[in-house]
Amino acid sequence: MGTLTLKFPLLCLITDPERHNLHTEVEQALAAGVGMLQLRGHRLTAARLYKLARTLGPLCRQHNAAFLVNDRLDVGLASGADGFQLGQHGLPLQVARTLIGENTLLGASVHTLVEAQAAVANGADFLIAGTVFPSSSHPGTAGSGTDLLSTIKQALPTYPLLAIGGITSANAAEVVAAGADGIAVISAIFAATNITQAVQDLRMAMKKG
Repeated sequence: MGTLTLKFPLLCLITDPERHNLHTEVEQALAAGVGMLQLRGHRLTAARLYKLARTLGPLCRQHNAAFLVNDRLDVGLASGADGFQLGQHGLPLQVARTLIGENTLLGASVHTLVEAQAAVANGADFLIAGTVFPSSSHPGTAGSGTDLLSTIKQALPTYPLLAIGGITSANAAEVVAAGADGIAVISAIFAATNITQAVQDLRMAMKKG
């Protein structure tokens, strides 16, 4: 079990490494209240991803936010990340837990209750479930709706559960009401004309759930 304490409701920002002003935008988001940053870059070289991690990690520490790397254990371990988020094509959770130790956060991306139960059994500290609503980052994928969140939370009430997929300030309260302990977003923040306001709106919406 990771020892870093997460504060709920949790707002998680997943990075888009292609953005030209990534450092500035991330800093604005963290200052406004993002509690977890996940560095994703499946198409980037290890060297490029490591450089980003060495830049964004310290920013997270300055703002008391958790810094996680998606899938790339080598990059995360080398850069001193607080934890990892593993998708369905990443290393098996049991293997990852052995490599990173018990004091590092380990999140699992799940799409069904069966996957959620397996992730918990294999060492996940928290779950990210979706895609809840249709999302531009997963075109052609129908949203599962909030029923998935309710089902997982009822079966695994003590495990932190974040919702992902098409979540905005207009529906964030709905996913929290369904059982989510927080949300993970990309475009809801990066596509906003005012990042600070977008973060504040998302945080306020979650508190209404």
